[in-house]
Amino acid sequence: MKPPDEHIPGLKAVLPYYLFASIGFVIFHVLLVFAAPELPLHYFQPKLLALTHLFVLGWATIMIFGASNQLVPVISETKLFSTTLPVLNLVLLVAGIPMLVGSFWAFQFTWIAYTGAACILLAIILHSFNIYKSISAGKSNIITDILHMAHAWLFITATIGLLLLINLVFPLFPEEHLHYLKIHAPIGMAGWFLQLIIGVSSRLIPMFILSRNENTKLLNITFYCLNAGLALFLIEGMVFRSFHGKYAYLVLIVAGLIAYARYIHGCYKSALRKQNDAGMRQTFIAISFILGALILLSVVLWPGADLQPNITTALGFTFFSGLVSIIIMGQTFKTLPFIIWMHITRLNTLPELMPKDLFKERWVNVQIWIYLPGLAMLLAGLLANITILLQVAAIFMLTTAIIYMTHVFYITGKLKNKQL
Repeated sequence: MKPPDEHIPGLKAVLPYYLFASIGFVIFHVLLVFAAPELPLHYFQPKLLALTHLFVLGWATIMIFGASNQLVPVISETKLFSTTLPVLNLVLLVAGIPMLVGSFWAFQFTWIAYTGAACILLAIILHSFNIYKSISAGKSNIITDILHMAHAWLFITATIGLLLLINLVFPLFPEEHLHYLKIHAPIGMAGWFLQLIIGVSSRLIPMFILSRNENTKLLNITFYCLNAGLALFLIEGMVFRSFHGKYAYLVLIVAGLIAYARYIHGCYKSALRKQNDAGMRQTFIAISFILGALILLSVVLWPGADLQPNITTALGFTFFSGLVSIIIMGQTFKTLPFIIWMHITRLNTLPELMPKDLFKERWVNVQIWIYLPGLAMLLAGLLANITILLQVAAIFMLTTAIIYMTHVFYITGKLKNKQL
């Protein structure tokens, strides 16, 4: 169903994010090819830090910002508070990310790194403010509450990240640097990415499969369990400087994820459209990686386990390249064609065109056929410490990224000669 025209933000608030994110996705995998031999080393090393921040900021967060500028008005049934702030935010991100990532790659922390980090933090603050004002003007529900908290955790994550960057040169914290890195990374993964994915998918999946039964009480359980676990983890880690309660926090988070899984299962059982297209199949494949990440996390947290650093790196790739990348790749070709279609039909041109006519489903299938073997080889190469396997895997994944970027530009090319 098409939202009212007044709720559709201008393309400048959405489309450039998709384009820049797809470019960032390719650049990440180019660098991954070069950094592959060093991946099994300790996770606190220049190239892996650079890759992580390029993935998190230059690919996933840019894409999420653009998509949320489009989806929040749909979820809250209101218009985007400002269509100017997204333009400023993207400029700040595109300026700041190369400075920060380049500083990590060279492991040199000068005014360039701090300026880049400040630009990114400011973009996060302005985007969160815009989303907050937009949601506040519309209808409130458990999904908008989840989105609010996801952005709150993003702000906390970015703030700790900036302090950690300063701490590398000017010591600020009483404990060693790695102690706070073990706080920074999990709250970004679970508080920002996981919670955002839960919130958005809880709205999009029922909509795309035409579900007749949405048990939002389960989402309430997810919301409170996930945020309670994260809050207790943050307080213990920052205030008491220990992680003695990590198993209790993990139980809370897992309980929240079980409730979310039951919600998705209930939606699917009552769906009118059970034959899923390529985008939805990739979404369900991505969600299955949550289980893989939890298994590796259990191994990492196993009492007395003498683990190699590559196990932790494998956990990171399972979460980011498995869950986050695959769900973004799948949902891109559910949301982007719809966005382009809304703007074309708003002008009453080509009314016979439908979103499915604006992209090639075969390309979406091909990208996952190449990506999944590449990711499997990457994880196997990490766990077995086989360099050649890591390099081949990175080439497979780079190929996917190029196909994905080409497809994004192909879809946006449909706007050629349209005055939007």
